[in-house]
Amino acid sequence: MDEERKDVLLPPVDIDAEKAVLGSMLKNQDARADVNAILRAEDFYLKEHQEIFRAMFDMDQRGTGIDITTVYSALKQRKTADMVGGITYLSRLMDEAIVPSNARYYAETVADKSKMRQLITEAEAIRDAAYSSELPPEDILDNAEQRILEIAHKSQRNNYVDVNDVLFENIKQLQEIEQNGGEERGIPTGFRDVDRILGGFQKTDLIILAARPGVGKTAWALNAAEYAASIGKKVMVFSLEMSTKQLGERLLSMTSSVPLENIHKGSLSMEEWEDLSAAQDSFYGHDMVIDESSVITPLEMKNKCRRFKQEKGDLDLVVIDYLQLMSMGGYRIEQREKEIAAITRSIKIMAKELDCAVVLLSQLSRGPEQRGGDHMPKLSDLRDSGAIEQDADVVIFLKRDDYYSSEEERANIDENTGLTCAVNIAKHRNGPVGIANLTWIPRYVKFGNLARE
Repeated sequence: MDEERKDVLLPPVDIDAEKAVLGSMLKNQDARADVNAILRAEDFYLKEHQEIFRAMFDMDQRGTGIDITTVYSALKQRKTADMVGGITYLSRLMDEAIVPSNARYYAETVADKSKMRQLITEAEAIRDAAYSSELPPEDILDNAEQRILEIAHKSQRNNYVDVNDVLFENIKQLQEIEQNGGEERGIPTGFRDVDRILGGFQKTDLIILAARPGVGKTAWALNAAEYAASIGKKVMVFSLEMSTKQLGERLLSMTSSVPLENIHKGSLSMEEWEDLSAAQDSFYGHDMVIDESSVITPLEMKNKCRRFKQEKGDLDLVVIDYLQLMSMGGYRIEQREKEIAAITRSIKIMAKELDCAVVLLSQLSRGPEQRGGDHMPKLSDLRDSGAIEQDADVVIFLKRDDYYSSEEERANIDENTGLTCAVNIAKHRNGPVGIANLTWIPRYVKFGNLARE
């Protein structure tokens, strides 16, 4: 009975999670950023782990490079290297950190155990004070409330803002809009009629760009990303399907007006070589990067975006191609629909935390093909989850006028002048919806503005 009682009273702790946190911090800079935002040294149960965390936290604050050798050197200077187990223990921590990208999950586990231990400590203090009868109940309750609130405040970020500050920012933004001729300034897409409806992509917005395979989602998003970069915006493109080589060829074709087929074959005239050279030169000075990771989680994506923002000083636009190729990584989610919901929610949070616009490409179901007559995509056609529509601030559908033509009656396509593509802005949380028509030029995998009469 006494032995059972002793087991029950063991403090809440997860030593494996503590080791995983420290090992991840030793291995990965992004993991350190995630952990430092969640944990304090006192949250670790073992004194050795507290000391290793303090050493790395101080080094990170000073901008000192962190690896197993530099941390061991710092611990020696602090005269605690032997106490924590030396370089042997540090090496063991790195070996046990199998998935550094899950550092936030490990850190949250350590934080939860720490809060439970703090609550137990405070509960024991309340019990002792009540037994002692030295203080009136009102004082004991007041002290208990204060201590419990302190535990809650340590684990919560300050997310509330004074309403006067909110209204001041609103007035400031309205003044800027007035100075811009009455139009809200977002990140322009370069497509005149689309920008007229949206006012450009707004920061913190999640924009879903959806269409059936082969309609031109990637081309449309690349057009918008290239235009944003050309006017000084800082842009990240995550391509889970195409390689950087393929995207590079598309960018060269759309900016040089050299047919993509000629670039693929390497069959180029002297004039086309000159056009390609000029197109390449036009990208100098653009803050635009491409990540071709075939497998990536929202957490890994956010870490890369955070690092880009730190290096460049800002991040305006993120393009992700495409949703259905993503996963939640180490999380066990039984149904794909729930996993998609978790992914879109994570990306919406990323857009808000990093203060950037995110264009997330998504596939559609076969609904438009199965409808007779009007094949315009609808919100219900979004594939895999209703959460896509729910989390999105803007939903854009693409419908090309040749896509649903029968083999017997193909649409009349002029490869040079292109054909019409309807851009259906079906959801716009903070503004109007509507349809903008663009030109689609397949030879250059390029969209453009329709000429006005």
